[in-house]
Amino acid sequence: MTDNSPTESEVGRIIAADKRIASDVVWRRDVVQDPNWVKFQLVVENDGGWDLIMRGNVQLFSGARPPKRSYCLILGQGGRTDRIYALDVNGIHTNKVINNEKWQYETHKQRWLDGYGMRFAYTPEENIPETPAEAFLEFCKECNIVFTGLISDFPLV
Repeated sequence: MTDNSPTESEVGRIIAADKRIASDVVWRRDVVQDPNWVKFQLVVENDGGWDLIMRGNVQLFSGARPPKRSYCLILGQGGRTDRIYALDVNGIHTNKVINNEKWQYETHKQRWLDGYGMRFAYTPEENIPETPAEAFLEFCKECNIVFTGLISDFPLV
């Protein structure tokens, strides 16, 4: 971690603060890099003066495995950007820093911890909604974000 990394207590204040997204979720496919994924990025408005964005990624096809999707809240400050909270559904992650726990195509969350950044992950106790739109809305709720926009359908293949 560098000196301008957020602290765990600052991240806690950011998550607890009232925030809002008024923009629509418009899924975009990157046909050059990976047409198997659709993505969005939205500005998160807040009264704390933080530079926040929300990103989402959904895998359209994954063969025999359930498709992966992820949502993350990102803080920009001091010329850098840091993921400070994330939800990975059906994701792959190995936590080599703290407890070596592994998730193989399993749902997990990540949150910022002092000294570890986003390298700490854990299995959520609550059930995560099945659809990408419902999971996004639940993630907004967890992050204390009021979403007033619309959620578009995925682009056609």
